[in-house]
Amino acid sequence: MALLFFVVNKLAYQVLIIEKHNEGQDRLLDYVIELRNELKNYQILPYALADNPTLLAFMKEPNEQAVKKQMQRQLEDLTQVSKTQDWFILSAQGKEMLSSEQSPNFQLEDYFNLADLSNTLKEHQGEYLLISGYNPTAFQSAHLALAPVYNQTGQLSGAIAVKINVSDLIERWNLLDDLVVMTDQNELVFVANKLNRVITSDWLNTPKAIQFLDHTNAKTYHLNDQHYLLQDVLLDDLKWQIHYLSSLNNIQKKTRNIAWISLGIFALIFVFWLYRRERSLKIASKLENQHLIANSVLQQRVLIENTHVGLLLLTNQGHISFVNPMGKRYFGEHHQLISHNLMVFLPERPENQTARRFLSSLSRGDIHNNEDFLEQEVILQKHNGDTFPALLSVSPLQWNHSLGYLVTLLNISKRKRAELSLLEANARLEDRVLERTQALQIAQKELLRTEKLAAIGQMSTAIAHELNQPLTGIRTLTYTAELLLKRQDSEQALKVVSDLESLVVRMQKLTSELKVFAYRRPEQLAPTSISQCFQNALHHLGEETQGLTHQLQSPGNDLVLAEPSRLEQIFSNLISNTIQACNEANIKPIIDMSLSSDERYLLVEFKDNGPGIEEDKLAHIFEPFFTTKPIGKGLGLGMAISANLAKDMNGKLHASYNEAAELVFRLSLLKA
Repeated sequence: MALLFFVVNKLAYQVLIIEKHNEGQDRLLDYVIELRNELKNYQILPYALADNPTLLAFMKEPNEQAVKKQMQRQLEDLTQVSKTQDWFILSAQGKEMLSSEQSPNFQLEDYFNLADLSNTLKEHQGEYLLISGYNPTAFQSAHLALAPVYNQTGQLSGAIAVKINVSDLIERWNLLDDLVVMTDQNELVFVANKLNRVITSDWLNTPKAIQFLDHTNAKTYHLNDQHYLLQDVLLDDLKWQIHYLSSLNNIQKKTRNIAWISLGIFALIFVFWLYRRERSLKIASKLENQHLIANSVLQQRVLIENTHVGLLLLTNQGHISFVNPMGKRYFGEHHQLISHNLMVFLPERPENQTARRFLSSLSRGDIHNNEDFLEQEVILQKHNGDTFPALLSVSPLQWNHSLGYLVTLLNISKRKRAELSLLEANARLEDRVLERTQALQIAQKELLRTEKLAAIGQMSTAIAHELNQPLTGIRTLTYTAELLLKRQDSEQALKVVSDLESLVVRMQKLTSELKVFAYRRPEQLAPTSISQCFQNALHHLGEETQGLTHQLQSPGNDLVLAEPSRLEQIFSNLISNTIQACNEANIKPIIDMSLSSDERYLLVEFKDNGPGIEEDKLAHIFEPFFTTKPIGKGLGLGMAISANLAKDMNGKLHASYNEAAELVFRLSLLKA
């Protein structure tokens, strides 16, 4: 509202000040016309005396008293007839030679500079429409209309000057409410109605420039606590300016009134618009509500009529007041249900006891709480005596300030038949599952026995092959030793005995590998050095490690929680496999070990330059009795034993190929 008031006030002010400006232009034109008419009367007066013989005689002999008096009398007569203020006869040098003396207090030299006046007469040959002078002491201006006077030879002798009387014009303009200021070519004020001695000499420097909305430039002037619109026009021939000041106080009052009136009208329009809008919104809301209600009723009706659930409305006495098409279909299309008590359709059966008690209490009016029979299975009876199972739900319903009940019915005959079929199928399935379980248990036992026999057979075959060779050698060497002893060849006999000992050691080693599977788990693990166990394993292998090159990269702390003997056994198996594989490939064995760690485990990477193993066999490398060596070269228990030893120490041993296609064994153990 404040913004509207400001905008309307601004626009109204602009409109009114533009109108004021246009009126001022018209008023200036009127003042110009009036001034021109006034000056026109003075313009021809000097010429009436220019060719007067007495004047010419006076100009020729100015000191002749008779001529002077006669000229003085004519000037006085002309002053009276023309109703002018004063007449003057000027010499060519601008000096006053004679005057009508109608204004005794007026001295020409008080208003005009003699040099300026002489220059004006010479430049214009004594002919000048208007010349102005100003007396700063009296704050008055004087204006003269000139006509030249020539001698017999045609030279300028002087001029006749008539003092223009503007007092009548000022008196007429003072009757108006307008303020008018007139300045001459020197910007000297010589007419200022109602403002005489108020206007200062520099008043034209104080106005403030403004611009209207139509891009018209104007000026405003502040005087005596009032604001004026300042307009002026220049009279080119006279070099005079007429300044018109029109008061803006009334405009400001009018603009405020217009702004307030516009604000009031806008407020009324806005209130009326709000009323119309509120009324239209209410009407639209009412129509929309009616439409929504109609749609809702239609939707409810469609839902009720097309639902696959029977819907009934009961009175507070238990009588049926409404039933949907599905409910009629349940009890019979042509059966009359309205006004009947629902208990009529509930035969006396154990499934219906709870529902019949509730309906009986309805009939007696004993219901004091809102009970719901949700998922209550009952048996309903049709009009022809047939029965069917149904799911009954009763809910209290407030309708038209009265209590009723909503009953939903769902025929569950298909579900009951499906439940019976499902029970029968479950019974049959349980019997079949029991039979299959028994058959699987028998098959599992047979398979387990077969696997055990196969394992025993595989193990016995391997053991028999591994032991038969040294036993055959022992028997042969024993027979040879017996012969040598009979021959008393003791030296050869000792050599045979030494060979017998190596065969016995070999058999002892084979049996020791089998005994490892029976080892008990270590009761307590202790901090163990990886590098120390690796060096002990190399020492225990003895001459077998001749020609072996090995490198161990240790980060410094290589202690793990382990049992030294078991860890040495793992390293011994890995080193022996490397040496045997490299000897078979006729290459010099090289072992490269490195250690790395994380938060819990220390990881040992064991890598050699052996030929490796096929990828399809890599998954079986830790299985017992799996070996790629020919029969007689080992039982295939080394890697299986090593994996079990690592597991017993809460670690893990596994093998894989790295990015360079090299077989790497990785052993991870807990850090100490």
